[in-house]
Amino acid sequence: MRPQVLQRISVRWLPEPAYEDTDTIALNVGGYFLDLRIVKEDGSIQWTRAGERKVVNQEPFTYQWTRIIDSSGILDPDEAAWDWQKLGNGDAFESGVAKCPSKNGALTSYEEIWRDVTRTGPTAYSWILQSADGRTFLGCIGGSFLGMRGNSDGSFAVRRNEWESGQRAWSIKFEGGNVEGIPEVEAVLRGLSTVAGCWTVEATVPLGGVDYVVRAFESAPEFAAIE
Repeated sequence: MRPQVLQRISVRWLPEPAYEDTDTIALNVGGYFLDLRIVKEDGSIQWTRAGERKVVNQEPFTYQWTRIIDSSGILDPDEAAWDWQKLGNGDAFESGVAKCPSKNGALTSYEEIWRDVTRTGPTAYSWILQSADGRTFLGCIGGSFLGMRGNSDGSFAVRRNEWESGQRAWSIKFEGGNVEGIPEVEAVLRGLSTVAGCWTVEATVPLGGVDYVVRAFESAPEFAAIE
């Protein structure tokens, strides 16, 4: 599947009605993902994670997410079925079983609706990088960038940027925690443009004195805004 930026439209813990109390996006490139969920009411981080994503069943079509860093501290993999045809409007329907926060962590069936919100940006490449120490993930698809870091003390820092085509510049969509350890998207793109042969999976690239490993990469010229 091509690289995608997905926004969650709603979540439902059965049999309760659906709702959405977060601004949630996920970046998927190859077999890796980044996922950020911000509480709408107060702008706090509800949950953020990054790791590997793979298909484990075709019928029903099922993904497994293996968490490498996770702000909840839980690294157990989880699985859910995905259906891009069920709703008939292009949105994806996810269903599975997970621990429900409002039910004291009781395992509960849930449903989520996701929408493809991939936007064009200044680069034709989609990628996810992981720092050599394993704690930082950077991801970019079209006009969306996510950076997140899990620190040894359990704290998390997150930076989210979106490309503003009218201003031909990146805007700050969200910053939380001590983001000094997360390079800014402009610096990342400049650094990558100077490294020969960096666009190879498992290649090591230096960015601001820190080595990063290319975990996922795809050329996606349809996401590049030519202006």
